Amino acid sequence: MALLLLLWLITSGIGSLPAWGQSTFDLYGSARASGLADATTGLHGDAGVQANPGLRGFSPSRTLVFYARETYGLSELRYGAVHLGMPVRTAHLSVGAGTFGFEDYREVHLNGGLAAAVPVGTTRRLGLGVNARYHHLRIPGYGRAGALTLNIGIAAQVLPALTLGSHATNVLAARLSGGGDLPQTLAVGLGYAAAESIVVVVDAFKDIDFPLALRGGIELRPVRAFAIRAGATSEPVRFTVGSGISVGPVAADLAAEQHADLGWSPSAALTVSW
Repeated sequence: MALLLLLWLITSGIGSLPAWGQSTFDLYGSARASGLADATTGLHGDAGVQANPGLRGFSPSRTLVFYARETYGLSELRYGAVHLGMPVRTAHLSVGAGTFGFEDYREVHLNGGLAAAVPVGTTRRLGLGVNARYHHLRIPGYGRAGALTLNIGIAAQVLPALTLGSHATNVLAARLSGGGDLPQTLAVGLGYAAAESIVVVVDAFKDIDFPLALRGGIELRPVRAFAIRAGATSEPVRFTVGSGISVGPVAADLAAEQHADLGWSPSAALTVSW
């Protein structure tokens, strides 16, 4: 019970966990995103369950991502996810799974999505995506609960180097079968490729139960195969750092998030593209 209380206390800063409600750990899925303060709404080239579904319509390659995170250095708060995206004719199909928690509290997330990029005029495209996600929660001694949520996303190429996106989760306000709420979030963000070696991202993120949070990050590539990242968020205030290295079709990324009161949350990802 002490661990369940701890879980509620720490997730109250990033998600909702009243009664049967779930956390928002399923919104993590990429160490690149973690290094950029999870400002992913307009971030091109990122893969994982957290990505704006609308951006997947622009992806021309198959991508497989393995992601792991240990929040605040606690083994009870480990989250792991795998995500596969692949182009299928004129669309992009994605599937994935994730798990969070420990033996006395376990969340499982299964998801599948479809996205496409449609022409707008002669030079621009509009990315549209939808993602269905099944949430399952088990607490020994209390029972099990589940629900299916629907997430949507849109991304527009305002300029060749500037992308405007929006991503909403649980748009139908689904609730767990036991009666508990599931988080509903809305994000609006920009991604700007200032140069081939510089990417800047900014998001405004709102969970229906929490104040508006601002997120921002910058990625620098001194050389093509190596990236360094940094970011920050408000509500609550957190700082992030990260790095990545790529060799051919394989990329490895590391990140760490620092909360002033709760400490560090390391994460890592391995990505294969072909």
